[in-house]
Amino acid sequence: MIPDAYFDRFETQKYRHKNPVQRMLIRRFAATLHSMFLEALPARTVLEVGCGEGFLSGYLSEKLEDTSFVGVEYNPDDVARLQRHFPRIEAHVGSIYDLGFLTKKPDVVVCCEVLEHLDDPRRALAELRKVGARRALLSVPHEPFFMLSNLLRGKNVSRFGNDIDHKNHWGMASFRALLEPDFEVLDLRTSYPWILALAEPRA
Repeated sequence: MIPDAYFDRFETQKYRHKNPVQRMLIRRFAATLHSMFLEALPARTVLEVGCGEGFLSGYLSEKLEDTSFVGVEYNPDDVARLQRHFPRIEAHVGSIYDLGFLTKKPDVVVCCEVLEHLDDPRRALAELRKVGARRALLSVPHEPFFMLSNLLRGKNVSRFGNDIDHKNHWGMASFRALLEPDFEVLDLRTSYPWILALAEPRA
């Protein structure tokens, strides 16, 4: 279980928030991700795209000390914070739409809580497929449950619970349909209020 001290390393509000239910849900999500990640092993190199401050890569890297981790994040401030907290993660400022600068071919590519923010998620998935990983781990909010959860705690009420920066919304079937042109879905699970997929990039 992720201890409170781990959450407190980060500046992102969703991790710093002291709400015990919110932290419980994030802990359960991370545990589900770790369980699915074990299905993708062995992995010498893991690439996380949209890694933010490194919450997930940091968590996995501390469990898998013999695996090297690479992170790509658009926000340079988040990259700087990641490098401070997790110096063994190779961190880059970059866009999910252009990953051609990467020189290491990863065994696993991780992209969690990113696609819902993008103008063109299909273009992003095509770029993730091209990095050449054997497996991909991806997650998005599970709708409408994510928005309903926001409403229940009085967040984004005027937007019916929708986060202001969420441009896309998927349920289980529509998320599978989004992935299938570029990935064969091997495992699709929910960890309320998120959907997680383990997938194999198509040739």
